[in-house]
Amino acid sequence: MSPREILRGKVCLVTGASCGLGAQIARTLARYGASVAVNYRQSADAAQALCQAIAAEGAVAVPFQADVADPADVDRLVNGVWETLGPIDVLVNNAGPYVDTPFLALSIADFDHIMAANVRAAFLVTQAAGRRMKARGHGQVINIAATDAFHRSHSVYGLAKAGVVYLTQALARELAPEVRLNAVAPDVIADNEGMTDAFVEQAVTATPLGRLVSRAEVAEMVCLLCTPAFDFVTGQTIVMDGGRSLPRIAVGPDESRV
Repeated sequence: MSPREILRGKVCLVTGASCGLGAQIARTLARYGASVAVNYRQSADAAQALCQAIAAEGAVAVPFQADVADPADVDRLVNGVWETLGPIDVLVNNAGPYVDTPFLALSIADFDHIMAANVRAAFLVTQAAGRRMKARGHGQVINIAATDAFHRSHSVYGLAKAGVVYLTQALARELAPEVRLNAVAPDVIADNEGMTDAFVEQAVTATPLGRLVSRAEVAEMVCLLCTPAFDFVTGQTIVMDGGRSLPRIAVGPDESRV
């Protein structure tokens, strides 16, 4: 089966999809044959340009404006996708802004924003789409987490992503057997903007595979989770960190690295 056939006839909603990883996921789902709902909050021009680029490749993509942390917007979004493209088969909860302000300097506004956009949004959209998926008898949700969920270095962002992992596990039990939920947790993404050379070098040095994951690789994993090979996988978080989170011990200069 060609990649173009794997998701043919499926409708996929990707939140926060106007740029960055979300845009890459939307493009890749479309290449796999899906019709894609491209959600955005403010970047209308970028979302429209992405949909036009996907259409130029022979696929279907439609932009949908909504603040996915707002319940009324979420209802409007899910209803709009259902009416325009059809029932949602795959939901990708990608929206999730980042901040690394230390807790003692973190404002309440930033705390609320990060928690709302990462956790509240995933809950709201999954609840709205999940009810319909369960009633239809099938569907799946893929949450974009991060390895920050498993270590303690990025303040409220890590807290929020830990919430996303918990939500994935809890809802996998609650929505089974009709709906599967999994998460993908990338480490530092190579093609993210705003990283210093020193930070990238440090991250690469700490990664056993000697490089960083790319947006394209994360998007491919999202698509693979949609294939029949993963039909018996639910409630899991796929970590894509090149082995960076593996436990290790210090090795002395006279000890063998076996």
